[in-house]
Amino acid sequence: MLFGHSGAGKTSVLDCIAGIKTPNEGKISLNGTRLFDSNSGIELSPQKRKIAYVFQNLALFPHMTVWQNVSFGVPHLADRTRCDEMLSRFGIDHLSSRRPVDLSGGERQRVALARSLVTDPQALLLDEPLAALDRPTRMKIVDDLRAWNDEHRVPILYVTHSVREAFALGERVLMMDQGKIVAEGKPSDLLNPDEWDQ
Repeated sequence: MLFGHSGAGKTSVLDCIAGIKTPNEGKISLNGTRLFDSNSGIELSPQKRKIAYVFQNLALFPHMTVWQNVSFGVPHLADRTRCDEMLSRFGIDHLSSRRPVDLSGGERQRVALARSLVTDPQALLLDEPLAALDRPTRMKIVDDLRAWNDEHRVPILYVTHSVREAFALGERVLMMDQGKIVAEGKPSDLLNPDEWDQ
């Protein structure tokens, strides 16, 4: 979990890992593969990093149906049964023919997660994906995401201001300020449960 005030650099960290931004210097690796190394001149394109990224605005294609959005990143038609399985997993299979404009906020969030996870990423980046939702909807999606990751054990880097989300999903919290990590540890060591969002 990445914590910090607005402008602390949390989204910039995600963008660098995803390959959307290029760091001035340093190294980024995932599962032993170097994604970026300024000393060696390595900079894999975003497409080669096998990282899923759910943006705060979700970036769903408005002209596509739910099924088309989720299947967009699946290259082979034979693999698209995974799309149906993912729609079912996130409880949105009955919405497959609808477009994003016809969905609630929680349903759009589920579509964005399903679209990201159907590609079998090696890591998942989440930039405050649930911030606009009411607490019951947010926590139901958190529960579904936690259940999915209990099976797949994919590293997740999650930007949030919600203490409740950090306790529900986080194994480790990185506190950021002015582009630097100023503290790290378990949620229970760094965050106060009494400050859970209402």
